[in-house]
Amino acid sequence: MGETEVLTTKKKKKFAYEPVFTEKKEYRPENVREVGFVFVGHEISEDGNVMNQFLHYDQLYTIRHGQNSRFFKGLLDGKILGTRCPRCGDTWVPVRTHCWNMDCNLQKTEWVEMPLKARVHTWTVAGWSGRSSLKRLPIILVYGVIEGSKVAIANELKNVKPWDVEFNMPLKIVFKPPEERIGAIIDFHFEPEDGWEPSPMNKEKERIKKLVEPVYEWVKTLK
Repeated sequence: MGETEVLTTKKKKKFAYEPVFTEKKEYRPENVREVGFVFVGHEISEDGNVMNQFLHYDQLYTIRHGQNSRFFKGLLDGKILGTRCPRCGDTWVPVRTHCWNMDCNLQKTEWVEMPLKARVHTWTVAGWSGRSSLKRLPIILVYGVIEGSKVAIANELKNVKPWDVEFNMPLKIVFKPPEERIGAIIDFHFEPEDGWEPSPMNKEKERIKKLVEPVYEWVKTLK
């Protein structure tokens, strides 16, 4: 009789284990139907390393932050966390889990707390938006470089006229009150740094002012 070959299956090595979520929070009131784009909850793992968010936009989505979770957890605490390469020292917000410098060979980065200061890299003014933001128009969206970061992060700029925004203008990061934070990018916004004054009116500022003033008047008519 021929020999019987016994096949064995080797278990694959796990590179990551499924997190156990012990802290959960929902913001959705009972019997309320969301309209538009709404964050409705989040969950944080037992070890505090993983955070997921729940987003409702016509249907429910789960945003899994994975290794970037500490950035969003930091927002709940009123902190901006970045990542830094221990080899070359480059720092990023938005964060990167591994260094993009070719000489660093994808070195794993370390978490660092960043200053609440930034500068305008570039910006745009929104004269139209989705239903949930119409009454806030015109909206100034800036790409701000947080002090020490190699890259820029987008967020809203408030408490300044759209025509007064300038390249490289100094900014401060302002957080919502703790009870209103949800661990999302909308937990903070940019404002001009205390003591900053815009440069005098010029032709370009006049052009922008002429474009956005009708938007202010139109928003006043919204109910």
